Amino acid sequence: MKIEVKEAEIKTNDRIEIIDITNRIENIVKESSYSKGILLLYVEHTTSAITVNEYEPNLVNDLKKIIIDIFKPGGNWHHNEIDNNAHAHLASSFIGNSRVLFIDSNRIVLGTWQRILFIELDGPRKRMIKIVYMGE
Repeated sequence: MKIEVKEAEIKTNDRIEIIDITNRIENIVKESSYSKGILLLYVEHTTSAITVNEYEPNLVNDLKKIIIDIFKPGGNWHHNEIDNNAHAHLASSFIGNSRVLFIDSNRIVLGTWQRILFIELDGPRKRMIKIVYMGE
């Protein structure tokens, strides 16, 4: 079994932003000639997240809205006494900082509308994603 680790930097522009990183991750997979295996995407930050979903403008707006409605930036959170980003830590904990995907025939296995989405919750910032491949 082969194990390989790579990194990808993401630059964000807004406080809350959803970025489709599918093509970028697919290019890394193609360049590395991964045949079959598991791909772990891990965000190294406590105020960002990663998910798999459709990247349709109305859905992206709905995702941002639900993050704001549920996790309330500027809300009465205890952590805001230290740093004004409690909403980002809370949202990241619920959305998650990693995803496991499958590789088959040198391609990421995704459904018809599925895309890999990076979610910035406390931007703008530079972020790093670890890309860990395990397989043949």
